[in-house]
Amino acid sequence: MKFRFKPRNRRYTVLIVPEGSNPVFRFKFRSTLLLSVLISSITLITLVLVLFVVNRSHSYRIHTLESELFASTTQYQSTVDDKEQAIDNLLKELVELSEKSKNIESKMIELEKLEAELKSITGSGQLQSKLDTTTTPSEDIIGGIGGESIPLSDEEITTLVKETKESIVTSLSDLPDLQQKLEDTKATVQQYKEMMQILPTYWPTDSVRVTSQFGKRKDPFSGVLSLHSGLDIGGQIGDPIYAAADGKVIDTGYSSARGNYVTLSHPSGLLTNYMHLSKVTVSKDTEMKQGEQLGELGSTGRSTGPHLHLEVVKNGVTIDPELYLKVPGEDEGL
Repeated sequence: MKFRFKPRNRRYTVLIVPEGSNPVFRFKFRSTLLLSVLISSITLITLVLVLFVVNRSHSYRIHTLESELFASTTQYQSTVDDKEQAIDNLLKELVELSEKSKNIESKMIELEKLEAELKSITGSGQLQSKLDTTTTPSEDIIGGIGGESIPLSDEEITTLVKETKESIVTSLSDLPDLQQKLEDTKATVQQYKEMMQILPTYWPTDSVRVTSQFGKRKDPFSGVLSLHSGLDIGGQIGDPIYAAADGKVIDTGYSSARGNYVTLSHPSGLLTNYMHLSKVTVSKDTEMKQGEQLGELGSTGRSTGPHLHLEVVKNGVTIDPELYLKVPGEDEGL
């Protein structure tokens, strides 16, 4: 025996009874329709919930992406700004480096001129030309500066880099030779300085007033033409008298012609005599340094007034002291 199950399709009636005397509304439907409506409603609600959850997730993801995009954009803009600032700084440093390289070239030229001047000093005892004291614009700006700011083109930047590189390479390649030249010249100058200390080059008095030069003159006492064997420098009694060069005191004393006197012997082989002193402040065999005091100016012996009579003796013969003496301040302005 076989049984067949048939779902019941019951009928339902829904009455809507309004207030008053309005007619009653009747809605008739079967159970299958109610079931379909319930299933559809549940499905729709589920779909709405799923869509809401998905939309919420997508909204959060979009918000996260927008935040990340904003942060990336900000970071990118900051990076771009930093790069531009770095490029500007590099350009400024390049310009400064270019100016410094020009200054290095200028200084090297000055050093070369200085080296030549030092050689001329040691060679002739006097300067042959003046140093070029022209300074670069950056070292001697008077007043303000201004003008329109025009960025350098790529071509100008490339040229500037090339010129700066060539200038620095040239300066660095020339520097060792110049340094060696200066070292050689320094040694020569040191030798020259030592030589000048043993030659009677130091002016022996505070006064520079020459009252009688070396050579032929009328004798101040007899009026007869005679040879003046030294240089007379006027001054005040008691003025200090200085050694014209390094040396050793080999004689001091007094005579009717010389008055109080001091004689120095110098490593160069020369002798110097200091006469008519009012006072001698050194003794025989004293080692003297150039510029040290050895007595005081006076008018003793055969003298018409306060002065120093200085003699330079070479191989037993007196020669003109002005061949050696350097007048204080004579090189100022060179």
